[in-house]
Amino acid sequence: MGAGQIHIEAMGDRDVEEVCVLWLSISELGVSPTFDTPARIGGYLKRNADLSSVARQGERIVGAVMCGHDGWRGSFYHAGVLPEFRGRGVGKRMVERSLAALRDAGITTAFLFTHEKNLAAKAFWQRIGWERCPGVEYHFRDLEG
Repeated sequence: MGAGQIHIEAMGDRDVEEVCVLWLSISELGVSPTFDTPARIGGYLKRNADLSSVARQGERIVGAVMCGHDGWRGSFYHAGVLPEFRGRGVGKRMVERSLAALRDAGITTAFLFTHEKNLAAKAFWQRIGWERCPGVEYHFRDLEG
């Protein structure tokens, strides 16, 4: 792999700290430093081994996407590429790698979440073939409070 080439691979334990820093640096992702901690991300990776992806230029991580499944549907979270590497197909390649890993695990459908005001994310996902689910609302409950 040449120094300028971008390589896509599975996200591993060694990547978690750098990935969290990358995601936090991309404000439009809305990543929470108190919720999306390295410990939580690491736990997610253990439960969903080899499904999340990183993009590397040399040793530097320039993009990352978190992916997993519940045995029924795949899910994507926190897809982000550093601004200077956007528009090169990096995000699409990471998503395709994770989709292939989901298919290998027998998963045939996937979903994702975007912030309603993150127009760039909405455009990205639509551009690579994802559809909005009309009539679906996202609900959550904090179990710690």
